[in-house]
Amino acid sequence: MTVVPKTAFGADAVWPRRSYAWYVVALLTLAYALAILDRVSIGLLITPLQATFKIDDTQFGLLQGMAFSICYSVLGLPLGMLCDRSRRVFVLTGGLALWSLATIGCSFATTFHGLFFARMLVGIGEAALVPVATSLIADYFAPPVRPKAYGVFVTGSSLGTAAAFALSGLFLSWADRLIATVHFFHAMAPWQIVFILCGAPGIVLAGLVLVSVREPRRHGVVSVMQGFSLRPIILLFRARPMAFGALMIGTVLNLVCVYAIVGWFPALFIRAHGWSAAETGYLLGAVGMPISIFAAVNSGWVIAWLSRRGYSDAPIIAAIVCGLSMAVFGTLGCIVRPGALALVFYGLNALFVNWNISSVYSGLSLITPNELRGQVMALHNICSGLIALTAGNFIVGYLSDTFFSQPSGISYALGIVFFVFGLAAVFVLAIGRKAFRDAALAHSGKE
Repeated sequence: MTVVPKTAFGADAVWPRRSYAWYVVALLTLAYALAILDRVSIGLLITPLQATFKIDDTQFGLLQGMAFSICYSVLGLPLGMLCDRSRRVFVLTGGLALWSLATIGCSFATTFHGLFFARMLVGIGEAALVPVATSLIADYFAPPVRPKAYGVFVTGSSLGTAAAFALSGLFLSWADRLIATVHFFHAMAPWQIVFILCGAPGIVLAGLVLVSVREPRRHGVVSVMQGFSLRPIILLFRARPMAFGALMIGTVLNLVCVYAIVGWFPALFIRAHGWSAAETGYLLGAVGMPISIFAAVNSGWVIAWLSRRGYSDAPIIAAIVCGLSMAVFGTLGCIVRPGALALVFYGLNALFVNWNISSVYSGLSLITPNELRGQVMALHNICSGLIALTAGNFIVGYLSDTFFSQPSGISYALGIVFFVFGLAAVFVLAIGRKAFRDAALAHSGKE
């Protein structure tokens, strides 16, 4: 154990008023929830979309993963640079409005390629969220409090995932009534109505963010960078290759499992356990929402508690626990029978799923200068998009089509992903613990 030195992080007066800072976190958390809702609600629509567009599991995996991740990843770094050099609130507002409109646009797609393009636009908009939000939080809260703020922000992921399951099921049950009573919906299919209802709240939130969120002063800025250059990032990674490499690669491996959950767990319960889409949505949402929200908030408090006890590698420890949960609880949740027992293991795994993303936000803020945080977070988003989001959806779909083609085969395809990638994450993170401790201690006196 390495003791973190007690350094002065600045007087309270230089930081924004705490109550207002938490208000901003609440809006960012809601934006995160809507982002996840718009990103993953497609998972519960697998049956009607496959019937409408005549696509197999591999194509559906690409629709969930690659269609979104191409633009989400490619534009991540430019948006991260823009975040580090401009007014972050404007970047966030534009991204939020774009991905919400694109989600609504999915309902008007008439071909697979049209739906693929709409999903690409969702990815463009959402690429702005995490770099901006994590950068804003770092300037609204002093370092000792940041893990708690990040933990609250991460609840947006839980809210969005649970809402994607629960609300999509609810919207599907509403669809027939809306088609019969609302003229605008008369010619629409139920899956089209789900996309519209998922995207509409983001338009309202974009306006609220624009008028009520103030740009905070940047803290701990070493230098002001001009232009778009990768040299500062390259120099940073060269100085601490193991610290950044272990945290980023290990957490991305965990995210492969996370995206497999949101992309394919509805199909698991529909196919392997014979549940209806609406029933699956209700139950996954009912179980996942309270547990995941508790875990997301808890993760920030756990990281802060470990840090106070002298563990400067607290984010790494939390991410390792998440990887172990994926390999054990996640795998069992895929392969056990009956469905009720699988739901129990789904809930146990949900206790630790969000520890991973809290580890990313807290860990990177600990070892990255302010003027590079948006870019470093954008690079992590690129990796999570190109590797985790694409692989987590594509591999499951490919295994299901190629090796486990019977309906219940989705269980084994998912189980393999959880076991292999969960253990790989634990291995990578464990190797990098010492390097991360050294980097955290070296950076702790600079803010």
